[in-house]
Amino acid sequence: MVDIKVIEKEGDKFAVDGNEKTYRLKLLISDVTPQFLNVLRRAIEEEVRTLAIEDVYIMENSSAMWDEMIAHRLGLVVLNTPEDLSYDQRIVLHLEKKGKGYVFASDIRSENKKVYPVYPDTIIAYLGDNHSIKIRMEAVFGKGKEHAKWKPGHVYYYRLVDLKLKEELNEEEKEKLKVLGVRLRGKNFEIAKDKVYDRTFLDAIYSVARYKIEEIPRDEFVFVIESYGHYSAERILNLAIYELKIMLKELLDFLMK
Repeated sequence: MVDIKVIEKEGDKFAVDGNEKTYRLKLLISDVTPQFLNVLRRAIEEEVRTLAIEDVYIMENSSAMWDEMIAHRLGLVVLNTPEDLSYDQRIVLHLEKKGKGYVFASDIRSENKKVYPVYPDTIIAYLGDNHSIKIRMEAVFGKGKEHAKWKPGHVYYYRLVDLKLKEELNEEEKEKLKVLGVRLRGKNFEIAKDKVYDRTFLDAIYSVARYKIEEIPRDEFVFVIESYGHYSAERILNLAIYELKIMLKELLDFLMK
């Protein structure tokens, strides 16, 4: 039976709601195949719907940047996506600024107060003296497989391993282990608790003497969701599972015809 444990949760100090959302969720998942985790990863990155600016109407732009460049930057602004919105809704936003200085994502005004730029310090453009900008935008729902601006986050996973010593290490190799803060107890490696699930750290140990250390694959994987800010990481996971259920039902209905 699949077993899931939460290893780590983190916010994002640069996000306007960084203390309210989980931006990074690290899970320990056992009794599961890499193929299943890859399906879940693809569902998160390709099937979960988020809000992003799609239509841009530029009424005025006397900045040095072309209209197309500004529209492209606006499309990549991460918008908070409330749970109570329906997928067919269009959210209207406005951007208007005059005078010398930077135009930030925080200058965008939404007609729905629950929809706002997650990273307010994102720079959109720079205005010189007597320059101005006036834009109307519409944000719509979309999927990551249609355009990267709708991707809810970055997802990756890796298999955990146990390390066993096969041959005696020389003094230079032992010194490298000390630098990593790792001690040997017989043929086993003593690793700090906060490093046990860090595959990069385990690889660093293995690289000390790769021909003298054996990697034994475990039936455990670390699955990491790093939200871009539209949703919390937990919400992203729930939505991906929901989309998978819909696709599986459609497949079952097709097979039952």
